Amino acid sequence: MAGGTITRIALGGSSTLVEENFTGFYDTLAMSAGENNAFKASTTNHGKPDQPPAGKFFVKGWWTDAKDKPIKEAVIGDTIRFHIQTQNIKDDEKVNFTVYEWDNLKWMNDKLELTDKDTGKESTTITIKGGKGYVEWTTGEASRALLNESLEGNELEMFVECTYKDEQLDLPVNTWDYLILYEKEVLITVIVELPHSHYTFGKAAKAAWEKQWDEAQTMAVNSLGLAGHSAMSIGERYFDYGPDNRPGTYSEKDYDVDFNKDGDKDDDVYLASPSYMDSPGRPWWGENVAKKLGIKPTDVKLNQVLDYIKLKWQLTGIYGEVHTIEFYVKESEAHKMIIWWEERYKHLKVYSVFPWTGEQCTTAVKTAIQQAFPFKITQLLGGKNWIPDTTQAPAGLLEDLKSFVSTSKKHASALAKNKIIKEESKDFKG
Repeated sequence: MAGGTITRIALGGSSTLVEENFTGFYDTLAMSAGENNAFKASTTNHGKPDQPPAGKFFVKGWWTDAKDKPIKEAVIGDTIRFHIQTQNIKDDEKVNFTVYEWDNLKWMNDKLELTDKDTGKESTTITIKGGKGYVEWTTGEASRALLNESLEGNELEMFVECTYKDEQLDLPVNTWDYLILYEKEVLITVIVELPHSHYTFGKAAKAAWEKQWDEAQTMAVNSLGLAGHSAMSIGERYFDYGPDNRPGTYSEKDYDVDFNKDGDKDDDVYLASPSYMDSPGRPWWGENVAKKLGIKPTDVKLNQVLDYIKLKWQLTGIYGEVHTIEFYVKESEAHKMIIWWEERYKHLKVYSVFPWTGEQCTTAVKTAIQQAFPFKITQLLGGKNWIPDTTQAPAGLLEDLKSFVSTSKKHASALAKNKIIKEESKDFKG
């Protein structure tokens, strides 16, 4: 038992029968009897006892980091060691070992196969020197795969089965000393600029949802785009998407788009008047920040964008109310989002405020997040982290994200934090 309180009250008699071993470790243990208190044992030790040897060959087992500092937890990517102390085993003798993930029942325990970095074969033995030995490895994709299959969800509890001659023991002896292994967490920050209350595209959006397409398109062309903006960072890496409506020559290969509709994607095509309805895509705020700082859009970091947002709207064009929504995900979930954005930055494709024509800022953020939380999996597991395909605008994305929860071990199920980082500009007239 780790922590907690045990209270036993018996009005008559109380007895406990343990056929094998009973082990208890207490900071404070108080027992009282109204009349007699009797103990019977072959040996009784008083004072501070040492933990008895685990077996005739194995004294104990324990976990440390790569510098031999004892640990209780580790994250995937850490280099860890499992140590054993032995008795009655000569130097250079080998102990067989197998690492398992504990699932409460022995037949359910999953094996973690370790590969020797020198031989490329499975590592199965520990060499004993001076009554001690250890095995070291860096946790990686094998551990992550085991975690994805685990019944525990966010963590693995790791122990080692050790065998020498006729003795086989699971170490450490106590389950509360098993190593807790879990994924690193990554902070996701979604930035949402809402349309200004004076902005004319509010009417265009309303017309679009009412399927008055001609009216919606006319308003959109006459406005500055979809109004507002959606962007995100994965850790410190910043990503966003917007229109490049500047006349110029664009490479079909770079954008992976057949701009001139001639059946291939091999040409350099001059676009005289790209619009928000149909234009080459580009990083939006990311490109502006990169130009200001003299760096590449792919190198822009979250804090640089947050500083940019604080500037006067006349310098940035950011005049709506700006929110940040923060939640934590597992490293593997963050990686899925990064892969999507890296591919989008490699081929920027077509930006359009209408989803059947191309992508826009909100759908780009939505699609990236959906890589980590697919509809079928999220819904089947009772998850809340789902953005429906009907979400097309910053305001809708903000509402969806307010119900998101963190999926990492340290912040599991914590509700996403929504914060207003910039008020709507009062001197913008629309």
